[in-house]
Amino acid sequence: MKEQQDLIPVSTGEYLKSLRTKRKLSLAEVAREVILDEKILDAIEQDAADHIAVLYRNGYIQTYARFLRVPEDKIPALLVPAPQEPTLQNIFSAPPKRNSADKWLRASSYVLASLLVGTLAWQFTHEAVRLSQNGSQLQKPPAAENPASPAGQQAYSGPVNASIAPLGALHGKNTDGVDTAAKAWAALSKPALPALPEGENRLQVVVSADSWVEITDASGKQLEMDLLRGGSDSSYHGLPPFRILFGRASAVHLSIDGEEVDLSPFTREDVAQLTWPQELQAENSEPDGQE
Repeated sequence: MKEQQDLIPVSTGEYLKSLRTKRKLSLAEVAREVILDEKILDAIEQDAADHIAVLYRNGYIQTYARFLRVPEDKIPALLVPAPQEPTLQNIFSAPPKRNSADKWLRASSYVLASLLVGTLAWQFTHEAVRLSQNGSQLQKPPAAENPASPAGQQAYSGPVNASIAPLGALHGKNTDGVDTAAKAWAALSKPALPALPEGENRLQVVVSADSWVEITDASGKQLEMDLLRGGSDSSYHGLPPFRILFGRASAVHLSIDGEEVDLSPFTREDVAQLTWPQELQAENSEPDGQE
């Protein structure tokens, strides 16, 4: 903090606010240009952004300072120092040494447990084979009767194994010639998504590691503003264009209406900021504020 105080006599928020007011820009104009939420910029200027993680807060400050044309060598003094990680201490005592009696007791227990498991496994296998042999013995119908007739079918008193069922019964096809089992499996593996209201788009966000995610639609509705845990798969929908920010872009996969979006053109220092789709951004953009 001493380096920051030597550089500027005011806080980071007051310094950035003074540069903005000197350029006669409103918070709304700056938020539109840097693709950040106006509430975040206001919290930074009021030095009340402690609820945001240090990593992402410093990213916002860097973006804001570069927009206000702060020299690169002065930006580090505006950032929040990273908290020091606590040192790890071993709170467990060393395990006691085992004597020969304990070793002999453990070895005996292991041998007895192995014998017990082996005996149970042999008994289970023997009983399963016996039941299988008894169940597979079918009573043959009389020679004068047709096995396909109802009388012949009643002569089979034992259970019929699935292995002797007709192959066509296991892979039946409907009138269209489509495998019924394959069609049912495809329907279960790809459940239908609910229909969206007219004009809305669906966003799918998959993160492989913890990442800060912010998504706002054209109506100003905040679809997400939280830290998503690694391995999560989240779905959102709203009106385009969307303002999107990913704190760890390398761990995020974004798709809109099933089409994957390439984040590399919008990523800097592993932070991605974009408005999507770009065509709607160009149509809705207003003239730049007076500098």
